[in-house]
Amino acid sequence: MRRYFWLLFAITGFVWSCSDSELLTPGDEFQEPELPGTFRVKIDGTLTDFSETTSVSSNEVSTQINGANAEGQMISIMLSSPISETTYNEVSGSTITLVLGGEDGNYMNISETGQFLPLIVKITDIDMLNMTVSGTFSGSVYNASAEVTLELTNGEFFELPLTVTEGGDAVLKATFGVDETQQTELDFSSNANATGTTTNAVISGDNVDEIQDLKITIPGGIEAGVTYTEVDEVEIRVNLGTSDNPSDVYTNYDAANDVYLPVSIVINEITQDVEGHVIGTFTGTIQKFGSENDEQIAITNGIIEVPILVP
Repeated sequence: MRRYFWLLFAITGFVWSCSDSELLTPGDEFQEPELPGTFRVKIDGTLTDFSETTSVSSNEVSTQINGANAEGQMISIMLSSPISETTYNEVSGSTITLVLGGEDGNYMNISETGQFLPLIVKITDIDMLNMTVSGTFSGSVYNASAEVTLELTNGEFFELPLTVTEGGDAVLKATFGVDETQQTELDFSSNANATGTTTNAVISGDNVDEIQDLKITIPGGIEAGVTYTEVDEVEIRVNLGTSDNPSDVYTNYDAANDVYLPVSIVINEITQDVEGHVIGTFTGTIQKFGSENDEQIAITNGIIEVPILVP
């Protein structure tokens, strides 16, 4: 009789312990319940947290889900549509970027041949009352310089602050050209904004007519009267693709040689008006990410006049 009592006690304790935990993936260990603002993922089995600074920005054409940690590492998920409770993947042009710093460098879900690697992002909850977003993600990312592929598993973001933006008086545009005879001005002013200005600054916008987007990342944040260059590991990422070819991602990060091509971001002013604006200029050199195509595109006459988004 005593033996049966202890068996029943053990079974009851096991069921109780499971009810207070969350199993994210069958066969994985139990996780602690998430706190609002949680953004984390297992990178090749190692749990990495990006919850120090988080934000979600969505407009009528795209969504960005950003996170960073105290070590300056960043993660950014780009969805090519407004935020909604659905599942996105690489087929629809969704991308993910990891900036791990040091020898680890930058990773994207783009292979050495320029093709999208697997990525699944599921938006599980959009709370419009509290303006938060929750979801899960998994996939693969590649670093061409190290020829290393990392697997992302058990990715989750929980109640990240959401900002829904609309077009306004923002200006974010530049001239792009292979040489002096091939010059095209592209306007990314739709939904353009700046976030995280004091740390891990991101200046971004959309070219709605061509289904393109521009993103400038400055890891150390920005301040007025300062010029930032490739020495500061500033990255300009531009999707020059169209609906017929969504994988034309160009960047000044030369993954094959693990170096940053020249860029110059001049922050002339950060205004303290009702919203606050970032005003400046930018130039640089970009080439197609993760491929053997080393044709470079010059960026000139870049103008930045965008509002500051406070998550």
